[in-house]
Order: sequence, then C-alpha cells, then structure tokens
Amino acid sequence: MKQWLTFGMSTFLAVLLSVSFADHHEDIHLGIRDGSAAVVEPHEFADPPYTTERMLEELIPGLFGTDVGWDFYTESGASHPQLRRVTVRQVFISNGLFGVLEGQSDPLFGVGAPGVWTLEYDPNDPESVHQHIIFASTTLPDHHNPLRFQFELIDALDWHGNPVGNSVVYTLQFVPEPASLTALGVMALLGLRRRTRRNP
Repeated sequence: MKQWLTFGMSTFLAVLLSVSFADHHEDIHLGIRDGSAAVVEPHEFADPPYTTERMLEELIPGLFGTDVGWDFYTESGASHPQLRRVTVRQVFISNGLFGVLEGQSDPLFGVGAPGVWTLEYDPNDPESVHQHIIFASTTLPDHHNPLRFQFELIDALDWHGNPVGNSVVYTLQFVPEPASLTALGVMALLGLRRRTRRNP
C-alpha cells in the first residue's frame, strides 16, 4: 500500500507535467480487423511484430515517464467509431513500470495493479473515449533492455453491440529519450573519473 501511495504522489506530479509531452506521439486507435479487436493506428504498431517504442522523459529528478493517448478508430466518412466498447488487459509489464489514467492517482497497470481498463463510447460525449495513460518508472531503461508493457484487447463490442474476437498481444517498449542517454553518459564518465582519482 505504501508503494501505491508513494507512486500516486509521483504520478500526480507527472500528470501536472504531462502537457509538455502529450502530443509527441500519435494516439493508439482501437478498432476491428478481420473480425477481431485490433490496434488500427499507428500502422507500424498495427502490423507484425505488433511492437512500437515510446521514449521516457525525465519528469522530475528520479522519475521518468511518457503520455500514451488512446482512442477509438473511425473510418473516413463514418459518423461513429468501429467499436462501442473494449477492455485493455495487461498481459505483461516490466517490474517497476506503472500506468496511471490521466487525472487519477492509483496505478491501473503494473505489478499488483488491476491490469484491466475498459473504454466505452458515449454518443452523448464522443470525446470521452479519448483517454491518456501516463506510464512512469523510477528506473531509466536502455535501448538494449527496454521496459515493456504487453496488452491484448478483450470483450470488445462493435458499434451495433455484436461481440468481436480478442486481439493479438501488442507490445509497448519504453526507452530513454536521447537527452536522458546523454545525461547518463556524463554521469557514468564523472563516476569513472572519480574512481580513477581515488585509485591512482
């Protein structure tokens, strides 16, 4: 419980700072492909190997995060999205990585977190399905060992309320932004110099 409370405070700060990175990436659009729930956009995420990268920024000292937008896919010329409802279910998440719904304080995704999130379209408030998850970690990964969040789409209904099949497993990989890599390199170099001076 203490871990949740500590992370909740950090996440609150991350949410306040999320405006600075909210539009860096294309939102993940959920829809239907071949009779199953699916990521439709971005296209590189929608096709095998169903993996995409997002960069973690340093939000405050010792806390790294990024904003991932989610929405339902609407075909060109259509008046409504392909889906009416879908649940995002966590399949795997790296230890120490958490996902919090923007505006909330408790982790939605993470080890020991609920791990399920249902989006439902409201015709009276079409924008309500456009949500943001703030993924954050106190550990900065590297490109050779990224933090990962794997999920599948389940219990989906099409616009007419008919059930559609579950999706494949998708993987979000979180890597450091270039500035963070530079900072880590500088710190490592300084540490090496200090050790060299202490051990002539």
